[in-house]
Amino acid sequence: MPQTFRDARCYRSMLYVPGNKLDWMLKAPKYGADALVFDLEDAVAIPEKPAAREAVATAITQLRTVPSGLFVRLNSWRTGMLLDDLSATVVDGLHGVMLSKTEDTEEVAALDLVLGELERSRGLPVGQIEICPLTETAAGMYRLFDICMASKRIKRAGAAVGPTPGGDGARSLGIDGATEEGIYFGAYSVLQARAAGIVHIEASMTGQLDVDAVRRINERSKRMGATWASIIHPSHVPVVNEIYSPSQSEIDEARAIVSFFAEAVSRGEAAVRYKSKLLDYASMRAWMNVLKKAKVAGIDVGDIPTIEVPDY
Repeated sequence: MPQTFRDARCYRSMLYVPGNKLDWMLKAPKYGADALVFDLEDAVAIPEKPAAREAVATAITQLRTVPSGLFVRLNSWRTGMLLDDLSATVVDGLHGVMLSKTEDTEEVAALDLVLGELERSRGLPVGQIEICPLTETAAGMYRLFDICMASKRIKRAGAAVGPTPGGDGARSLGIDGATEEGIYFGAYSVLQARAAGIVHIEASMTGQLDVDAVRRINERSKRMGATWASIIHPSHVPVVNEIYSPSQSEIDEARAIVSFFAEAVSRGEAAVRYKSKLLDYASMRAWMNVLKKAKVAGIDVGDIPTIEVPDY
């Protein structure tokens, strides 16, 4: 059974913003993404990284009261830059860090320890900063289950239909990315993440600005088990938020089914027929999850009867 510590705030969309663009970071909340990722890795030239760290720290401090989650994509271990990234950006308001090119459990464990020390020394709640491992190499993808189990800080991971075309993961595997071949690797990542108790599964990212391509990849990723997506342009936010929110018809059906089942339970029944569906506790967990996702997305689902559903 997945461990409850994996549950965390749900984000449908996480918008990447270059860490050396302070004005871009400060205006990013207006685009409606559930979380923002200030990028200190590939989006920033090496000579600009020191100034970018200061800009990211400034952005987090100024935006710490916005409803969006605030994350930082760190440079990977063995670059000689990760500790400087952390020292500058672990400030009040930071919700999580994305660990680039995560390859083994030792990297996660070391990051966990460093974060704990920084939280203690800076008077921040210990353990509140998430770690999101970015497994962008064949070694990292192969070890994803163990990586996810290496820290309670890990709440989200994945790449549902394979690595980003043209990205580090696709290059490491020698494939084209989110193609038919890439789906195998994406499915394996979803399996490992779910087995580790991860409920927030990342979609496959696209480097294309084409909104239609973003829709196609994310609809496919959702069918493969994804619950959220990283995106690179503000125009993608509405599309991604729509895809990872329940539709009104899904909400209406879930509300009707839960209400019907609640009446059945009050009569002492736990396996009943509703139209062409057989309902029991197992199916009820799925329908109640639809309503939970809708509430997280800020959608009014109306009055729902309380049902005690066994968690096994």
